Amino acid sequence: MQNESFPNVLDGRKVVTVAGTAERLVSANTPARKVEITAEVDNTDYVVVGGSTVDATTSTRRGTPLMAGQTITMYVTDLYPIFIDAVVSGEGVTYTYFF
Repeated sequence: MQNESFPNVLDGRKVVTVAGTAERLVSANTPARKVEITAEVDNTDYVVVGGSTVDATTSTRRGTPLMAGQTITMYVTDLYPIFIDAVVSGEGVTYTYFF
């Protein structure tokens, strides 16, 4: 989108505790209009972004897979419905959101 104007910007980081288990990006309602989610550059395998059914497991993968350093941009109203999963425990994402 051209001419985007967001007066506020914040950021965060989320690491998956147990690989193969979907985890919320944030722990509470977080209004936003746009979010850029980037797989941490030191990840060794895929991190997957999606809804509550996201799954990074190779044989049952669901969601959008990101390799280290890759970014997905999403236009949203809240970050709370976004989940991530990782193939490797302890790997994750950083994110910047605009509102």
